[in-house]
Amino acid sequence: MTTNKPLTTPCVGLCSTVFGDSVCRGCMRFVHEVIDWNRYNDDHKQLVWQRLDEHLWIILPQIVRIYDPRKIIAIVQHLHIAHDEHNIWRCVYDLIRASEKRSFSLENCGFKLKNEWQLKDINERLYLLATAYYQKDFLRAKGTINIIEEKDESGQLPLSL
Repeated sequence: MTTNKPLTTPCVGLCSTVFGDSVCRGCMRFVHEVIDWNRYNDDHKQLVWQRLDEHLWIILPQIVRIYDPRKIIAIVQHLHIAHDEHNIWRCVYDLIRASEKRSFSLENCGFKLKNEWQLKDINERLYLLATAYYQKDFLRAKGTINIIEEKDESGQLPLSL
Protein backbone atom coordinates (compact mmCIF):
# COMPACT_ATOMS: atom_id res chain seq x y z
CA MET A 1 0.00 0.00 0.00
CA THR A 2 1.32 3.42 -0.93
CA THR A 3 0.04 6.04 1.44
CA ASN A 4 0.67 9.63 2.33
CA LYS A 5 -1.06 9.24 5.69
CA PRO A 6 -2.17 6.19 7.65
CA LEU A 7 -5.35 4.52 6.48
CA THR A 8 -6.76 3.70 9.89
CA THR A 9 -10.53 4.06 9.69
CA PRO A 10 -13.13 4.24 6.93
CA CYS A 11 -14.94 6.98 8.90
CA VAL A 12 -15.71 10.12 6.87
CA GLY A 13 -17.28 12.05 9.74
CA LEU A 14 -20.90 11.62 8.61
CA CYS A 15 -22.06 8.83 10.90
CA SER A 16 -25.73 8.01 10.63
CA THR A 17 -25.64 5.12 13.11
CA VAL A 18 -26.25 7.64 15.91
CA PHE A 19 -29.69 8.17 14.34
CA GLY A 20 -30.50 4.46 14.36
CA ASP A 21 -29.19 3.29 10.99
CA SER A 22 -27.81 -0.26 10.98
CA VAL A 23 -25.39 0.77 8.23
CA CYS A 24 -23.56 4.09 8.35
CA ARG A 25 -24.44 6.27 5.37
CA GLY A 26 -21.02 7.93 5.55
CA CYS A 27 -18.56 5.02 5.55
CA MET A 28 -20.93 2.07 4.87
CA ARG A 29 -19.75 0.08 7.90
CA PHE A 30 -22.23 -1.89 9.97
CA VAL A 31 -23.25 -0.36 13.30
CA HIS A 32 -21.30 -2.91 15.35
CA GLU A 33 -18.18 -2.20 13.26
CA VAL A 34 -18.47 1.52 13.95
CA ILE A 35 -18.88 0.89 17.68
CA ASP A 36 -16.13 -1.73 18.00
CA TRP A 37 -13.61 -0.36 15.46
CA ASN A 38 -10.98 0.67 18.02
CA ARG A 39 -11.09 -2.82 19.58
CA TYR A 40 -10.50 -4.61 16.29
CA ASN A 41 -7.08 -6.01 15.51
CA ASP A 42 -5.47 -5.26 12.14
CA ASP A 43 -6.74 -8.50 10.56
CA HIS A 44 -10.34 -7.71 11.51
CA LYS A 45 -10.01 -4.13 10.24
CA GLN A 46 -8.60 -5.46 6.97
CA LEU A 47 -11.64 -7.73 6.54
CA VAL A 48 -13.94 -4.73 6.90
CA TRP A 49 -11.87 -2.71 4.41
CA GLN A 50 -11.96 -5.68 2.03
CA ARG A 51 -15.77 -5.83 2.10
CA LEU A 52 -16.04 -2.06 1.58
CA ASP A 53 -13.67 -2.28 -1.39
CA GLU A 54 -15.59 -5.24 -2.85
CA HIS A 55 -18.71 -3.07 -2.79
CA LEU A 56 -16.86 -0.40 -4.77
CA TRP A 57 -15.77 -3.06 -7.29
CA ILE A 58 -19.42 -4.07 -7.71
CA ILE A 59 -20.93 -0.58 -8.04
CA LEU A 60 -18.32 1.67 -9.68
CA PRO A 61 -17.72 -0.25 -12.94
CA GLN A 62 -21.41 0.33 -13.72
CA ILE A 63 -21.00 4.09 -13.27
CA VAL A 64 -17.39 4.94 -14.15
CA ARG A 65 -15.31 4.45 -17.28
CA ILE A 66 -11.57 4.39 -16.56
CA TYR A 67 -9.39 5.49 -19.47
CA ASP A 68 -6.05 6.30 -17.75
CA PRO A 69 -5.32 4.49 -14.46
CA ARG A 70 -1.84 6.09 -14.21
CA LYS A 71 -3.39 9.54 -14.23
CA ILE A 72 -5.79 8.54 -11.45
CA ILE A 73 -2.85 7.43 -9.28
CA ALA A 74 -0.86 10.59 -10.09
CA ILE A 75 -3.74 12.85 -9.06
CA VAL A 76 -4.39 10.90 -5.86
CA GLN A 77 -0.69 11.26 -5.02
CA HIS A 78 -0.71 14.97 -5.89
CA LEU A 79 -3.70 15.55 -3.59
CA HIS A 80 -2.00 13.57 -0.77
CA ILE A 81 -4.89 11.13 -0.50
CA ALA A 82 -4.00 7.86 1.27
CA HIS A 83 -4.22 5.15 -1.34
CA ASP A 84 -3.25 1.74 -2.62
CA GLU A 85 -2.18 2.03 -6.24
CA HIS A 86 -3.40 -1.54 -6.84
CA ASN A 87 -6.91 -0.60 -5.70
CA ILE A 88 -8.01 1.64 -8.54
CA TRP A 89 -11.70 1.67 -7.60
CA ARG A 90 -10.92 2.99 -4.10
CA CYS A 91 -8.75 5.70 -5.73
CA VAL A 92 -11.59 6.67 -8.09
CA TYR A 93 -14.10 6.80 -5.24
CA ASP A 94 -11.77 8.89 -3.08
CA LEU A 95 -11.24 11.34 -5.96
CA ILE A 96 -14.99 11.68 -6.47
CA ARG A 97 -15.38 12.37 -2.74
CA ALA A 98 -12.46 14.81 -2.74
CA SER A 99 -13.87 16.70 -5.74
CA GLU A 100 -17.01 17.54 -3.78
CA LYS A 101 -15.08 18.67 -0.69
CA ARG A 102 -12.27 20.53 -2.44
CA SER A 103 -14.30 21.84 -5.37
CA PHE A 104 -12.05 20.67 -8.20
CA SER A 105 -13.14 19.26 -11.51
CA LEU A 106 -12.95 15.59 -12.36
CA GLU A 107 -12.17 16.52 -15.98
CA ASN A 108 -8.95 14.86 -17.11
CA CYS A 109 -8.62 12.71 -13.97
CA GLY A 110 -8.28 9.47 -15.90
CA PHE A 111 -11.93 8.44 -15.62
CA LYS A 112 -15.36 9.65 -16.57
CA LEU A 113 -18.64 9.31 -14.72
CA LYS A 114 -21.40 7.93 -16.93
CA ASN A 115 -24.68 9.80 -17.32
CA GLU A 116 -23.94 12.68 -14.94
CA TRP A 117 -23.71 10.52 -11.82
CA GLN A 118 -22.84 12.31 -8.58
CA LEU A 119 -21.39 11.21 -5.26
CA LYS A 120 -24.84 11.13 -3.64
CA ASP A 121 -26.05 8.68 -6.31
CA ILE A 122 -23.02 6.43 -5.86
CA ASN A 123 -23.35 6.53 -2.08
CA GLU A 124 -27.01 5.60 -2.32
CA ARG A 125 -26.12 2.50 -4.36
CA LEU A 126 -23.33 1.61 -1.93
CA TYR A 127 -25.72 2.07 1.00
CA LEU A 128 -28.34 -0.20 -0.56
CA LEU A 129 -25.72 -2.88 -1.20
CA ALA A 130 -24.29 -2.61 2.32
CA THR A 131 -27.78 -2.76 3.81
CA ALA A 132 -28.55 -5.90 1.81
CA TYR A 133 -25.34 -7.53 3.09
CA TYR A 134 -26.21 -6.52 6.65
CA GLN A 135 -29.70 -7.97 6.39
CA LYS A 136 -28.47 -11.16 4.75
CA ASP A 137 -25.54 -11.82 7.05
CA PHE A 138 -26.34 -10.38 10.44
CA LEU A 139 -30.08 -10.19 10.81
CA ARG A 140 -30.49 -13.75 9.54
CA ALA A 141 -27.70 -14.98 11.84
CA LYS A 142 -29.36 -13.31 14.82
CA GLY A 143 -32.73 -14.79 13.85
CA THR A 144 -34.20 -11.29 13.55
CA ILE A 145 -35.54 -12.02 10.08
CA ASN A 146 -37.03 -15.25 8.95
CA ILE A 147 -36.20 -16.65 5.57
CA ILE A 148 -38.87 -18.98 4.28
CA GLU A 149 -37.20 -21.55 2.11
CA GLU A 150 -40.04 -23.09 0.18
CA LYS A 151 -39.16 -25.16 -2.82
CA ASP A 152 -40.82 -24.45 -6.13
CA GLU A 153 -42.43 -27.07 -8.36
CA SER A 154 -39.03 -28.29 -9.58
CA GLY A 155 -37.77 -28.80 -6.04
CA GLN A 156 -35.40 -25.80 -6.20
CA LEU A 157 -35.07 -23.13 -3.53
CA PRO A 158 -35.91 -19.58 -4.68
CA LEU A 159 -32.94 -17.44 -5.77
CA SER A 160 -33.95 -14.34 -3.81
CA LEU A 161 -34.37 -13.79 -0.07
